[in-house]
Amino acid sequence: MPPLASADPTRSDHEVVELQLLLPRWQAAALEAAAQSRGMTTGQILRRVITDLFADRATHPNN
Repeated sequence: MPPLASADPTRSDHEVVELQLLLPRWQAAALEAAAQSRGMTTGQILRRVITDLFADRATHPNN
């Protein structure tokens, strides 16, 4: 199985992986509210957070 993380955080891949995520109810509610306030779905905001995380690591490799 190939690694899940790509060396290029901006890579657009047609292959997707479904992840299960368990959060305390208050965090899930806060995440949904934050997404809605930005006109996004919860999935969209999570993908943006993950993309931003890897973009930050690409510009700051010592983190």
